[in-house]
Amino acid sequence: MARPDPHSYADDMHPGTRHIDLVLDVDFAARRLAGTATLHLDDTRGGPLHLDTRALEILSATDGNGAPVPFSLDPPDAVLGARLKLDLPAGMNRVTLRYRTSPDASALQWLDPAQTAGGKHPYLFSQCQSIHARSMVPCQDSPRLRVTYKAELNVPAPLVAVMAAAPRGTRPLPDGRTAYLFEMPQPIPSYLFALAVGELQGRDLSPRSRVYAEPALLDTAAHEFGGVEAMITAAEKMFGPYPWERFDMLVMPPSFPFGGMENPRLTFLTPTLLAGDRSLVNVVIHELAHSWTGNLVTNATLEHFWLNEGFTVYAERRILEAMEGAEAVAMHAAIGLSGLKEDMARLEGRFTRLQTHLEGVDPDEVYSQVPYEKGCLLLQRIEVATGREAFDRFLRTYIS
Repeated sequence: MARPDPHSYADDMHPGTRHIDLVLDVDFAARRLAGTATLHLDDTRGGPLHLDTRALEILSATDGNGAPVPFSLDPPDAVLGARLKLDLPAGMNRVTLRYRTSPDASALQWLDPAQTAGGKHPYLFSQCQSIHARSMVPCQDSPRLRVTYKAELNVPAPLVAVMAAAPRGTRPLPDGRTAYLFEMPQPIPSYLFALAVGELQGRDLSPRSRVYAEPALLDTAAHEFGGVEAMITAAEKMFGPYPWERFDMLVMPPSFPFGGMENPRLTFLTPTLLAGDRSLVNVVIHELAHSWTGNLVTNATLEHFWLNEGFTVYAERRILEAMEGAEAVAMHAAIGLSGLKEDMARLEGRFTRLQTHLEGVDPDEVYSQVPYEKGCLLLQRIEVATGREAFDRFLRTYIS
């Protein structure tokens, strides 16, 4: 048996979640999501089911017929949050949890109008990596477990909701709000749940790519990322057909804490990439590369995070080489090596290794360039030893 995930209460001996149905009201005044999560399980054996939560208020648990299911919450752990224990009767293959998030949910950022580009409407966005999905949805929050999902987000007018999923239309609600419907047909790990609500508009860049942004940023964003189809085509030549149907992008508010986040079907990007000359689009290439290395082939636990990021930096630079040449790659590699040396100097030795041991450690506290750049260097070393042709055959087989 594989080593247990040190960042999840999920137990391999319990039923696994295969699909989640979400119905959530977005309440900007209370800064909460409230509604239901229905977990569809992969067997009907019954017995215990342990879920990850963080600062969630669990209001009820019921089976497919609406009958109560016994549950309890353990005291919260500083890193992991609180274990939600359910006692499932035999023959049961789904459980519905009615719950509310905390105004301080670690996955959710609630912005006042003054914090947006337009300055007129509030904005909400999520960031579930590394282990924050549990503050938004009660779930088995481990990357080794993958689920499909459907979602309904009920939002006030005139705001627009988007998710890292396929849009399935809208429905007007009696109180004047709008229900936005989504479906993720491909199974994903929980850290790739993603949503945003705000004053948003979209513009098509190619038959399979669109950029969303606040209206004031849309023209600039459409110009900056106008070459995205060429990126997708270059990546497909190396790694095989693009597996997620669409590669849409959302330009985030300035408070977004990363350069990009590879949420499938809707990559989140910082507005600092809008340089005007497309000089920072390597970040887009990195998130695109994650479509194969990370979103498709995922580390089982965060102790093997380099399998996501080392492979993705390597893939990013191969795509960049095909599009812009070896000199561009050399520049980015030099910048990356400088960052790696800084992190190697500041980190404890146990966190400078590619495979780490993170029992009791918040993964956000030891985030660094080690899995990215050191992982890429290892793969480059293997490529040199085996030859590029052989290594490319390995990559295609590994991904497929």
